[in-house]
Amino acid sequence: MKLLLRESIRGVGKRGDVVDVTDGYARNYLLPKNLAMPASDENLRRLAGEKRAYEARQVKQRETAQEIAEAIGKVQLTVPMRASAEGHLFGSVTPKVICDAFKEEGVSLKPSQIELESDHIRELGTYSFNIRLHDEVEVQSRVWIVAQAE
Repeated sequence: MKLLLRESIRGVGKRGDVVDVTDGYARNYLLPKNLAMPASDENLRRLAGEKRAYEARQVKQRETAQEIAEAIGKVQLTVPMRASAEGHLFGSVTPKVICDAFKEEGVSLKPSQIELESDHIRELGTYSFNIRLHDEVEVQSRVWIVAQAE
């Protein structure tokens, strides 16, 4: 089924692209969530009108993401966790825990923006990860997981 994307979807296409997807994906996901619309001349004209405002918002979001990236670059993130003598954590460090640690440093992030190599960190140590702030802005950061003082 040919559709016109209203939003950028990773692995499918960017906003305004005409894509060919399976009927089930279109009917059960893209159309009900208003992420796409049928590809017609009228819809193409309507989306072209909305494109200017969308591009202006994208520029502002990119600038904001650059500012946040600079702030992240200045943060030395340390997360204290309860751990065994061998260095295994009682629990795990998830993207939400990392977001909460960034919030304490004055940087607001969403857990979905943090891309860990695995879903959870389960041992003490230093870990690198990516933070995707915008489609065009990605920053590398590091977290130190240390034993919590009792």
